[in-house]
Amino acid sequence: MDLKNTELKSEFCGVKVHPNAFVDPSAELHDGVIISQGAVIGPNVTIGKGSEIGPNAVISGRTQIGINNKVFPSVFIGLDPQDLKYKGAPTEVIIGDNNTFRECVTINKATDEGEKTIIGNNNLLMAYTHIGHNVNLVTG
Repeated sequence: MDLKNTELKSEFCGVKVHPNAFVDPSAELHDGVIISQGAVIGPNVTIGKGSEIGPNAVISGRTQIGINNKVFPSVFIGLDPQDLKYKGAPTEVIIGDNNTFRECVTINKATDEGEKTIIGNNNLLMAYTHIGHNVNLVTG
């Protein structure tokens, strides 16, 4: 199986944030991260080296994104789950390395305290894919 997005871009050091993007001061962005226009990065978010966040993407909640992930426009990660049992527990989304999230993908955080929604490594989530709360998607 071919690995996707495995080459880190070494064209620059630091982080590039479009002036029309919002990044919460407590978010942690590693070298080579690119945040495109209109993107919103909330508190408690960590984005790993070489990852690219596309226009109008929203990443919130306790979310960890590994290295070299590509997030296309209008992707939503870490928002509240679509579960009537959810009562505001501090849950997490953990995303591995070398994943591609195409347009309009949604990934919800888990429902109950201590639970996680997990995406492994080397996955391609095609346009309009929904990953519900508490899913554990293994390495692709």
